[in-house]
Amino acid sequence: MSKEEKKPQIIEQGDIFFFYKPKVGKEEVGDIEDVQRLYMATAPEDGKYRLFVIGQKQLPEIVEGRSTSEERNWALNVLATDKPEDIRKELLPTEYETETRGKRSVGPATPAGEGKYAIVKHDSHTELAYTLELPEVPGPTQKEFEIRKEVSYIVSVKNPDISIKGFAAFEKRKPKYPSSIKQKFGDKRWINVEDPDLLNYENAQVLLIGARQKDVQEELGIDLDEEKETANTTELFKELRIKREQVPLKPLLEGKFLGKGEQQPMAAETRQLSREEAPGRGGKIGGEAAASRAPSAAAIAKILSGIGFPKGKSDLVEYAETSKARVEVAEEIIQVIRELPDRTYNNMADVEKAVGEVR
Repeated sequence: MSKEEKKPQIIEQGDIFFFYKPKVGKEEVGDIEDVQRLYMATAPEDGKYRLFVIGQKQLPEIVEGRSTSEERNWALNVLATDKPEDIRKELLPTEYETETRGKRSVGPATPAGEGKYAIVKHDSHTELAYTLELPEVPGPTQKEFEIRKEVSYIVSVKNPDISIKGFAAFEKRKPKYPSSIKQKFGDKRWINVEDPDLLNYENAQVLLIGARQKDVQEELGIDLDEEKETANTTELFKELRIKREQVPLKPLLEGKFLGKGEQQPMAAETRQLSREEAPGRGGKIGGEAAASRAPSAAAIAKILSGIGFPKGKSDLVEYAETSKARVEVAEEIIQVIRELPDRTYNNMADVEKAVGEVR
């Protein structure tokens, strides 16, 4: 291979944003356990606006010098559009009626990070790299979600026609790729993002694997051209058309969750969802909610709370079936437990380690 072929190639670049949304009925968020989902939005210089849900409500960890299951995670495209207004509407607070609990509400998405990103072809793979502009120094909010100042992930897209262990929740929701896109996959389970159009379809499934968190731009040979942003210059309002009066800015500007008693902006707009669109149901919103609630370690610990060890996999499944009322969307959690290796588990740490192996 010639030196010219080895040079990193920028596939796409633009603005990147991170948002978190509280759990149903939560008025205050203090940590990740109060959060229903983490979003990542990309606004390329030339292309569609995209909104992704990040699995387990955290970006992958990056552990220098070794590779672990915690360094990988999935992202699911839940919206691809030419109109930034569509992204804004998706992040609004929502209300919906339930058969047993009456009216339920979910608060608005709160911005937790803004910066510049690039998708880069590097050696034999592609990487998603970004640098934060806001907050200037990541704080407790960003730490909860593993949002770093500067980082890159090896990024690839799943072949929707091949079943992969750990991705069972996505099998019924596939991106509607045209034949020209489908041909790119061939018989491969994952392919590089050498064509950014791969990301422009709702339900596109993306794998992120931690690559580097130091000297990212230097290592990749790119310049993300980050700027010093303020509350008045943030791209949040210009690029995504988010309304200033609809979002709290403390997590974005200071890196801190809102303190007890601190005022949330008034919800001037609220999306009314049908029962079919409500979290946990069918349809676009239901699919998003189900995907975004892939079990975290805390969710699995909660559904298995009180179980006596050691236990086999079948025992874990049976116990989880009796504890459904403890968690939301229990079936997705139980499905992952069913996918665990068939062996003896001596404690919860063994279970969490096995979950990392199948996710």
